[in-house]
Amino acid sequence: MMSGYADDRAAIVELLNRYAQSCDRREFEAVGGCFTDDAQAEYSGKRLPRGVRHIVAHMAPLARLAASQHVVGSATIEVDGDSAVASSYTVAHLVRPVPDGHEVVHRGLHYADRLIRTGDGWRISERVHQVLWSTSSPTTWPVPRFTTAAQPAD
Repeated sequence: MMSGYADDRAAIVELLNRYAQSCDRREFEAVGGCFTDDAQAEYSGKRLPRGVRHIVAHMAPLARLAASQHVVGSATIEVDGDSAVASSYTVAHLVRPVPDGHEVVHRGLHYADRLIRTGDGWRISERVHQVLWSTSSPTTWPVPRFTTAAQPAD
């Protein structure tokens, strides 16, 4: 394969990772920067109105969670000039309050994306998010600080 293909693939993987980390950091402007202005998205069967502002508004409730961590896994990417399709899997861990403390919800996700190359790099123009499985369990929150012999506690 040509290095251009490898560079495009690496840039798309970076975009998928940037989306996940931006969600977890609650950097919603950066989440929006992963999409084209007129992007279309569907989350768990709910088709959003067209436009990046609707995607950002849909993701904003993540801010109510105590913490989250999206771990992007395997991705297949097919590049065709200035367009691409990607299929990727993510495991999301979502810590949320419950009446007697906190629980962590673990979800296996699949993303089906269409992407286009823009003047600012690759952007998602269409996304379909699907929850493949979900489970939850109690968790300790906030997480206690652990120390090692090399790093004494305060």
